[in-house]
Amino acid sequence: MSTSTPRVRPTPPPAPAILRLVQLAVLGRWRATGEQLYREVVRVADIGRSQEVLVSGCGDGVTTEWLARRTGASVTGVDADGARIEHAERRARSMPVRLPLSYSQAPLDDLPHETAVFDVAIGEPALAAARVPSRAVAELVRVVKPMGSVVLLELTWGSELSREERELVVERLGLRPHLLVEWKQMLREAGVVDVVVEDWTSAGGTPRDGRPVHLTWQQKVQIATRAWRKWGWHGARRAVEKELSLLRELSDERAIGFQLIKGVKWRS
Repeated sequence: MSTSTPRVRPTPPPAPAILRLVQLAVLGRWRATGEQLYREVVRVADIGRSQEVLVSGCGDGVTTEWLARRTGASVTGVDADGARIEHAERRARSMPVRLPLSYSQAPLDDLPHETAVFDVAIGEPALAAARVPSRAVAELVRVVKPMGSVVLLELTWGSELSREERELVVERLGLRPHLLVEWKQMLREAGVVDVVVEDWTSAGGTPRDGRPVHLTWQQKVQIATRAWRKWGWHGARRAVEKELSLLRELSDERAIGFQLIKGVKWRS
């Protein structure tokens, strides 16, 4: 008599509210560093007037605008999301003073730029959403001049999340953090030397000004309803418990870190 392995029921896709909560818990901590982080990028990369700077994964253009306004450098932003590029361009056009800014839409692992044309290249967290992050890092290095600076601003895995929890985070963030040693290895394999790391995990404080991230009653109902339609009451209860557990884990700064990683391009 043959026995069959019980089929494991996957957790249903998260409600949009949960996607936003996880992004707030993780990426919101990085954005809370704001100007302090940008000033440090300028310092370590020695960005100044008349330089050419690329920001890969620029999103809505917050970083590019700050750099152009505060340093006088000519800043180019590139992102794979066309809607975000359009938003960044609208922001730039609405400014009372024209800044040295330009934008383009392209895959981050296939940049539309010549080799060795930028003085500094910066990779924002969206780099981890590229199809092949190591190729996106290599592209970032390719477009920088020899002896130019390459800066990564990236999420890193801590030691607190299980493999299953990591996959849930990846699904909800839309990008995959890597171990710090992996980001450093990507840079070195692309020809970057003198790699230094600054840990900014705690610089932004905790999400929502120190208040723990939690689920509202409405969010719990939204999650439970989506799960109940497929798997009944037990599946609904399990889905809520899993999302609560994940958010509690992410409120611990040891779960996911944020690193500034800087190096110098050695060869063409």
